[in-house]
Amino acid sequence: MAKTIEVGGVATVIKQANFGQGGQGQVHLVHLKSDPDKKMALKELRGSTRALARTKYLCQRNLSALSPAFAGPIVCEDVGNGRILHLAPFAEGGDLDDYPPRALPQNLEICLEFVSLIQLLEENGIVHGDLGTGNIRIAPDGTVTLIDFDGYLADDPTIPPPDTIGQFPMLAPEQRDGTHEQPTRESGYFAMAVFMSTVATGRYPTEGLADEPTDVVHYMSQGHWPEHDRISDVDDLPIAALGQELVDLFDLAFSLNPQARPSPDVWRRALVRALQNCWVHDCGQCFVAASSMQACPGCGAQITIPGTRGQLKIQLLPTGPRYGLELKDRVAIVLGRSTIPGLPPTVSSRHLEILPFGGKFLLRHVGRNPTLIRQRGQWYRLQESWLDADDLNSGIDLQLADLMLSLISG
Repeated sequence: MAKTIEVGGVATVIKQANFGQGGQGQVHLVHLKSDPDKKMALKELRGSTRALARTKYLCQRNLSALSPAFAGPIVCEDVGNGRILHLAPFAEGGDLDDYPPRALPQNLEICLEFVSLIQLLEENGIVHGDLGTGNIRIAPDGTVTLIDFDGYLADDPTIPPPDTIGQFPMLAPEQRDGTHEQPTRESGYFAMAVFMSTVATGRYPTEGLADEPTDVVHYMSQGHWPEHDRISDVDDLPIAALGQELVDLFDLAFSLNPQARPSPDVWRRALVRALQNCWVHDCGQCFVAASSMQACPGCGAQITIPGTRGQLKIQLLPTGPRYGLELKDRVAIVLGRSTIPGLPPTVSSRHLEILPFGGKFLLRHVGRNPTLIRQRGQWYRLQESWLDADDLNSGIDLQLADLMLSLISG
């Protein structure tokens, strides 16, 4: 008979014991006794006054209510015998190695969703503190979930710092040389860049450069993106395909000066621009284009990139932020949680596509929940609709699930 364990008054049944193990404790896969279809992660931590205070704080913050992409603990209990138990939502998906290679736009979308989650955490006073490929779960559709918040840092000065410094592949130079071993917001920015570099290129930054730990430390502590030190193979993604803006950000992110590393908001804005400027050359090479680009990064053939035709502004209603997006004929703009941070979970990662075409705009609903459009004072359910550019002069109101926004010409 399956073992039943109660945590903070919540009864669970073990589905798979010893499901996984991290640096802070053992994990079991369980389901709620009251709902056998609801899977949860039950974690055993080594008990201490410090660990209990940190775990209780996380449970009070209830990160999973802030976003379903945060699989943070919901309830916890000190059960004695040096053990603390906590329950967190179970995150579906795997790590980067669990799925076949993705195209560049898909990888950039994963990076964008990831940095948007880091930004949302930061806006709520939390730094993950232990970013690594094992703690960033990616579903087959590219949905990103963060797990294992045991190493977090909080803006609250009453919360003790974590006991761990992070994972070796992700450590910043100041952690590697012992200058500042404890995780900081800025060392988190370094780890964030290591993960995005691995996603975007399909390889760890020192792959092909170093195998020995001392050599890895050398290349990760040069103050620039280690990709510059590699001799590229013919099958590798040329780093120029990422566009100069992202390459420059990676160089800053690997800086020896922690204060120089870009914040998640800087990355988010750059990734949005990159996704709006993805092109595919006749040779099959996908790349982030700029008007100054004269050759395909893949085959080297001469190319001409048409200039920007205008700008579309998105205003979140009633008083939310406004975003500007470049308009290019026949290049679709995607609205959803993958391009705008902090949207409610009712809005899909890709919810609405806007395709500029010959002075008109094709609006196409692609989300799982409905999109509504207001025309002539009435709300209509949107599937596909053509709008003239003049329609945007006074703004077009839309509702993506329960999110209100307005489209305005630039």
